[in-house]
Amino acid sequence: MRKRLIRATIFSMAITLLVGGVFTMYAMGMITVAVTGEDLSYRTLDYDATITRGGDLKVTQHIDMKLLKRDDDNGDTKPWKQLYQQYTLRTGNLTDISDITVRNVTEGVTYQQQSEPKLPDAVASDAIWDSDYADHWYIADVTGGTNAARPYTPGTDALDVTAYGTDAASKTVEIGWNIPATVSADSMKFDVSFTMHNVAAQWDDIASFQWEPLGKSNAVPIGTVSGTVHFPDSITADTSWAWLHTERTSETSRAADGSLKFKAYNVRSGDYLDVVAAFKAGPKDTGINAARYQSGDHLDTLKHSEYQQEQQWRDKQRTMARIRLGIWIAIVLFGLIFCAWGIAAVITSNKNTKYRGPIEYWRDQPGISPASAARLIDVVESPKHSRPMNRELTATMLSLAVKKAVAIYPGPADMYRGIDMSKATPVSLSHMIDGDSGRRRAARFTSTIVILPSAIDGVPNAEQLGLSESENALLNLLIVISERVGSPVFDFGQMKQACKDWEDGYVELGKFTGACDIEYARLNASRSRRWQSITAGAFAAVIGYGSMIGNTDIGYAAVGIILGLPLILVGLFCALAGATHELTEQGQEIAGKCLGLKHYMQDFSSFTDRGTADLAMWDWYMVYAAAFGISDRVAAELAKAYPQVADPRWLDDNASDSTLYWSYRSHSWNDDARYGYGAQGSTQNVGGGLAGQFGANSMFGGSSYVPSLSFSDLGSQLSSGFADITSTISAAAPSSSDGSSGGFSGGGFGGSSGGSGGGSFGGR
Repeated sequence: MRKRLIRATIFSMAITLLVGGVFTMYAMGMITVAVTGEDLSYRTLDYDATITRGGDLKVTQHIDMKLLKRDDDNGDTKPWKQLYQQYTLRTGNLTDISDITVRNVTEGVTYQQQSEPKLPDAVASDAIWDSDYADHWYIADVTGGTNAARPYTPGTDALDVTAYGTDAASKTVEIGWNIPATVSADSMKFDVSFTMHNVAAQWDDIASFQWEPLGKSNAVPIGTVSGTVHFPDSITADTSWAWLHTERTSETSRAADGSLKFKAYNVRSGDYLDVVAAFKAGPKDTGINAARYQSGDHLDTLKHSEYQQEQQWRDKQRTMARIRLGIWIAIVLFGLIFCAWGIAAVITSNKNTKYRGPIEYWRDQPGISPASAARLIDVVESPKHSRPMNRELTATMLSLAVKKAVAIYPGPADMYRGIDMSKATPVSLSHMIDGDSGRRRAARFTSTIVILPSAIDGVPNAEQLGLSESENALLNLLIVISERVGSPVFDFGQMKQACKDWEDGYVELGKFTGACDIEYARLNASRSRRWQSITAGAFAAVIGYGSMIGNTDIGYAAVGIILGLPLILVGLFCALAGATHELTEQGQEIAGKCLGLKHYMQDFSSFTDRGTADLAMWDWYMVYAAAFGISDRVAAELAKAYPQVADPRWLDDNASDSTLYWSYRSHSWNDDARYGYGAQGSTQNVGGGLAGQFGANSMFGGSSYVPSLSFSDLGSQLSSGFADITSTISAAAPSSSDGSSGGFSGGGFGGSSGGSGGGSFGGR
């Protein structure tokens, strides 16, 4: 509980300070959206575009830009005089730009066309510039660079039309407009319109185009890019398809008439934005007559291409998207008025996670499956540095070994080649390993699993071996994997390789997790109550944030920050500090047994009334220690209580049938320090800690007890191995999406760039 409260306090304070700092700077005008250090930025850029039946795109831009003060190379102020946009003409997707108009909306002036381009540096003074060149626009061919710009005449200098995507020739044109010499401007608004010719191609089923208003060469950041794309009359949402390609946060939707609406936020230098669209057309002379015509159907190909691009992008962005969504939920939903309720809910939920019964120690099994024990311990005493899923798998695997459904041996499977592992004895295998230093080293770094005949032949596993649902599910998963490996004897390396690209693997793994869910739910040991603290905290934070926004709008930003930040802090704390689950009355009894067993194992060596029954429980202590995440401690306690486990001969004579045999038998392989874990650089050295328990006072001639595959090492190997396996299976699982329909909803994705235009903006 203390760890959860500390984590909640730190996180809520960090987020509150971040929001408060950013909001304070915004309120004071120290930052503005999308300004990232460049002298020129677009606050907003709004497009209104219409695709014609002839395949042209008529575009109108509404631009709101910000010009910062800048200096030349000599440190003198250099005023802004010219703004421009560059586009790439290609024979395959854009052959010409015409019908250009430029209007300075801020000044209410419509600019006139200029006969030829003129660079500001070539004009002697600001006065001459303002009198002779300002308030004019131009279009120029800048294929050879701006210093080699020459006039461009729409129509006359247009490129020929080729097949879609076939670029026989290209050129770069610049649409620029001259403004009066301006040192800086917080907002200058312009309307720029033009027609982009032959951007669409027509097939027998559809006409389609890919329009790129912003290309990767654009160096001007933009706060918000929005736009509407209209289709020809009679084209609706049912007869059109579209996708938005952008790596920025974006929104997409349809208007009532089927038009496309998009919006992208915080567009940075080097970002691109492409609109891919298609609409029902048909052969030539059916109302749609694009100059670029290709026979055949194209819609299915286009949909498939977009689906693949979207899936690749979604797969890459899924983790980041979840983080962004979590932060958004945390900032937006937490609230103030219910602070008292939230704090009360936090106190109550954390109090109800504690065991309040009389049980201090419990020596027997707790009466629930190892997987359920791993889950329940998370409610009352969550282990450090261990994932519940790994503990469930590890403990259940060890339980299968105790019930003789499987056997676990040290080392890779190749080490046992030629041996009938279904009949092999631990003593004979340990003697084989004793005699070979290479095998002793190999045995330290992986484990071999053997599915025993009793688990495969005869009556169902659960009945024959007395397995729980979770144990039976894991055994079935191992059997399926063994079939993929081709042998009932396999190590973790072979297991991982068999699971690679196993698309149905997540289904088999899901059967195990589902069985664990059912078992735990049937216990009715805990219930979720966190919704109370989350709901109260959300209301608190939302009201706090609303106070900040509302007070700023009416000119009281300082009051909004003073009142809002404490509410956000309390709201975040309440939402994060509440316990996820609390114990039920039935759960109190079960938790008492689990905690009692955990404490008994942790203090095992302190008891003087141990007997045969305790020795017989060794294997189950191993299982539940793994479930509770205390394998290291239990290994040390058992060794302290029974020093004879350090004697290989005693182990061979008395404990060869125990699952713990290998954990303690393997210490004899350390002929000298060369073979110790420390010498090998392993991170799994629990032996050093155990050695300190014996040292020179050891009953075995003073030699240190340094097991090379200790109790905790086996648990760590299994846990690490299963984490690797489950991540491999999950990565191979197919996407649940059935493909992009082209309905233009759900936002954009980072698909292909390079559509018609490739816009690049700038100023001089």
